[in-house]
Amino acid sequence: MAVPAYAQGIMSIENHGDRGASRWESRQERLNARPLDWNATRGTPGRETPEPRIRANPGQTSGGLPAPGSTRQAREAFPSEWQSEPDESGGPINFGTKDVFTQYCENCGGLNLNWPQIAIGKLFSDGGTCSASVVSGQNVIVTAAHCCYDRGKGDWIRGWSFAPAYRDGATPFGTFPWRSARILTRWRTVGDRKSDVCVIKLNNNASGQPVTYYTGWLGRSWDWGSVQVHHALGYPGNIGGGNKKELCVSESFSPSNACGGSAVLNTGCSMTYGSSGGPWIRHYRDGGNWVNSVVSGYDNETCTGTFGSTFNGPRFTSSNIVPLCTAIGC
Repeated sequence: MAVPAYAQGIMSIENHGDRGASRWESRQERLNARPLDWNATRGTPGRETPEPRIRANPGQTSGGLPAPGSTRQAREAFPSEWQSEPDESGGPINFGTKDVFTQYCENCGGLNLNWPQIAIGKLFSDGGTCSASVVSGQNVIVTAAHCCYDRGKGDWIRGWSFAPAYRDGATPFGTFPWRSARILTRWRTVGDRKSDVCVIKLNNNASGQPVTYYTGWLGRSWDWGSVQVHHALGYPGNIGGGNKKELCVSESFSPSNACGGSAVLNTGCSMTYGSSGGPWIRHYRDGGNWVNSVVSGYDNETCTGTFGSTFNGPRFTSSNIVPLCTAIGC
């Protein structure tokens, strides 16, 4: 049988006995975890190459809702994780500059267990913490490739465990260890921004339930234009200590061809380390909830902007998210 074209450019790893994720079942271990520096695992990247002019029609997939009654069952299954649930009377806090971006805490007033935000969570690993989101009814999350594969060491990071709706050490739906992961081979060989995407299929939690039972999943979009209004969400160490879900809303744009061109998206945001892999969502809470990119990092003022005020990500296209999802079975 011929090998599909997409499979020739994809690296995979299966979980055959890696128990590294089990330590994140401890609340204290989760609180002690440190955010991953988004430059630490990138190594020396190759030259950024612009994406060819978009010729394909933009595509997208729909999200899905959690199972009825799943929140009640989660309370029964993980009672200790709900004991310190705070009052949800607090509202959004605007810390940002409106001319560039608006930033606020998405779950400072409480666990905020409303869809779609519960499909976004904190990703623990042997290398440090990142952010991720559920993007398939087949229990697949998407994050950044630099959260999955260390180019400097030439090896997978491993130990991944996903905690949806995480807040201050609490995991209201438990933790979900990894089953398999996929990255583009180009991330290993080149390490450019457009290939900084990783998909991970999850195993069930301690109660035997899949992640989508509790969280549903977000849609995906690809081959859309560079100028979009995005909500970027994640768990940055520089805001909330990496223990609260932060959000920026701003308009994205692409840098010059020397910096990746239309293959890369830049957007205003104050989140830094720990937000890696967090989703950039089109039409968040507005009927669509399409993940269109993930947080990749920062290059320099010429390519990205001011550190701490702007970051970049790979524009989702039929060259990255589509073959990855096909390979892992989204």
